[in-house]
Amino acid sequence: MRKKILTVIIDIIGILITIVCGLLLIQMIFLQRDLVSSSQQAGELIENTSEEAMRSQIGAYLKEAASIRAWVSDGEFSKFADSIGVIANTASDIYAHPERYGTSRMEKYGESDMGELKSYIAYGDGVDPEAADISAEAGMAANMQGVLKSVNMANSSMASDYFASESGLFVCAEAVSVYNLPKGNEHLSFEARQRPWFTEARDAGHAVFTGMIKDADTGDYVITCGVPVYADGDFIGVAGAGLFLDTIRQDVDGFQLGENGYACIINSRGQVLFSGASEGDLAASEDMDSDIRLSANKELAALTTDALDGNAGVDIVELDGCRYYIGYAPMETVGWSYMTILPEAEVTAPTMALVEKLDAHNTEQNQYVHGSVVRSVRFIVLLLVAVGGVMLIVAGRFADKLADPIVILTGQVSQIEGDNLDFTCDLHTGDEVQVLGEAFESMTGRMKTYIDDITAITAEKERIGAELSVATHIQASMLPCIFPPYPDRDEFELFASMDPAREVGGDFYDFFLVDSDHLGIVIADVSGKGVPAALFMVISKTLIKNRALSGESVDEVFTHANNQLCEGNAEDMFVTAWIGIIELSTGHMQWCDAGHEIPYLIHGDGSIEKIMPERKKLPLAAIEDTGYVSNELDLNRGDMIFLYTDGVPEACDMNNELYGIRRLELALSSEYRADPETLLKAIRSDVDGFVGEAPQFDDLTMLCIQYRGTGRDMSGDLEV
Repeated sequence: MRKKILTVIIDIIGILITIVCGLLLIQMIFLQRDLVSSSQQAGELIENTSEEAMRSQIGAYLKEAASIRAWVSDGEFSKFADSIGVIANTASDIYAHPERYGTSRMEKYGESDMGELKSYIAYGDGVDPEAADISAEAGMAANMQGVLKSVNMANSSMASDYFASESGLFVCAEAVSVYNLPKGNEHLSFEARQRPWFTEARDAGHAVFTGMIKDADTGDYVITCGVPVYADGDFIGVAGAGLFLDTIRQDVDGFQLGENGYACIINSRGQVLFSGASEGDLAASEDMDSDIRLSANKELAALTTDALDGNAGVDIVELDGCRYYIGYAPMETVGWSYMTILPEAEVTAPTMALVEKLDAHNTEQNQYVHGSVVRSVRFIVLLLVAVGGVMLIVAGRFADKLADPIVILTGQVSQIEGDNLDFTCDLHTGDEVQVLGEAFESMTGRMKTYIDDITAITAEKERIGAELSVATHIQASMLPCIFPPYPDRDEFELFASMDPAREVGGDFYDFFLVDSDHLGIVIADVSGKGVPAALFMVISKTLIKNRALSGESVDEVFTHANNQLCEGNAEDMFVTAWIGIIELSTGHMQWCDAGHEIPYLIHGDGSIEKIMPERKKLPLAAIEDTGYVSNELDLNRGDMIFLYTDGVPEACDMNNELYGIRRLELALSSEYRADPETLLKAIRSDVDGFVGEAPQFDDLTMLCIQYRGTGRDMSGDLEV
């Protein structure tokens, strides 16, 4: 019996040992599986979050870097074109009013003046310098030499500036070289009428930039710009200049991102002008017939076509057998595109390194756990067999002691999902389980820090957007926006609108009562866009209004405002402006122009005419001590004055076609019976219909006033 009982006891102990060992083994297997699964989930979460964030940030940075550098480089061309516009305006005024200038002689120079800036006249093919008409025109055109030299000296990157007439005269300011050195009494010859800058500007009817050429003197690359010149509506010639591209080349060469990132510029013909790459698909090429849009690399050809269509963006393209991120943005003035390039491998490398390190760490930890489980099970079995029932209790307690930390750790790890990355290791087992817990605590801490960094960056972008929104409201509140502005005054009716191209703009308008019988109206356009233009706009608006309210005449207002704006103008910004002060009791108006768009006078019978200044003047802040001229005009009852900025005629549709002066005049003629508010809304509707889905690149500002006072009534049918 004792033997049977002992056998039963032994059998029971054996069964219990087997069951306990089996249960412990199963528990360890499940715990190990859960731990591996949680580690894999955490690794996938880190990989996806890190890679997606890196790609998003790099793409945004490349696009923003391309946009900023394109805007800065394009500013050089815009400023350059504006300088040539000064030459064109001067030539137009000289040819339209020769009696104001008389005749002049060109300065003389010789070999001792080599390298010095001088002006000269050359004659085209078949032009007889001794002919009376040519000689007279040369004496008149010689009046331009001062403006040509002033503009050249004001632009350090300008190679030469000139004016070529339709009759064959060529007036130029440039450094003296063997090409323009006089030879005895011989006249210099140069056929400018066949040059691309002349023919393209003449045919286009507006400023054009031609292809890049090498300067004959320096061998450096130069781009030329031509602006057509008209006198009394007739084409008389083209003003132009050559621009050295050293500054833009240095900007491209100086761009660095990562180890192998670089930048390049592609012109409107699809040629890589400058590039940080010395070889490959986007290396700079001197082949003037090359066009990336025709490249066998279809991805690169499509991206280049999109970039030269005036679009901005970022894409991944294969270059030279590798994948690259390419950010691009337009240089609107010349139709070029600025690109920033970074290898995709540099974007994904940090993420791949992190994932590899995490996989190695998880593998090591899993090996630790697996070895610990196996050793523990063997030890428990041997111990239970050796000491029987006592070891069953010891083994049970040991199993609990071994399993509990792993269960706790597995439970905590399984909660790591989604946005919940809170993990704290409170285990002090002193073994691999504690090491594993501390590793997870460190890993989740790094993940939270990384996510906090991304959140902070996102919040900063949102803050900047919010500040720009506030700036938009502040700028809008600075302009008069309540209409009718003076409900108790029936001598006039007035309405104005301003739609900025960005959050804040550089255009502004203003109107104010100087006294009970005089109303001042102002419209202006600051060079550039965005926040800098908006700040300069605030200063300009304040100076003009304060001067006008102090009782100064319109020419004195602009003269004083110009000098104040020139002070400390390190950014070389300028303002085109127009001001008029109307005597409400008589309709007599004094007005002054500072290089602004020509306003229109709309009569009650529907006829319109341009309000042309006696003499065209430079914009404000262009040159200090510029003298401005006051003009006068008598308004009849029912007459309307329409003021606008260049954003109206230069609005472009999807085909880059300008809205233009002709369409504007047709719209004004068709709406002449409307009140100012209806007229402006009709003009804006006509512009919007023409532009369609094309983006707005410039501020659109308009102001219209209808005189309804006691002045002369030439229409005879106006009811006051």
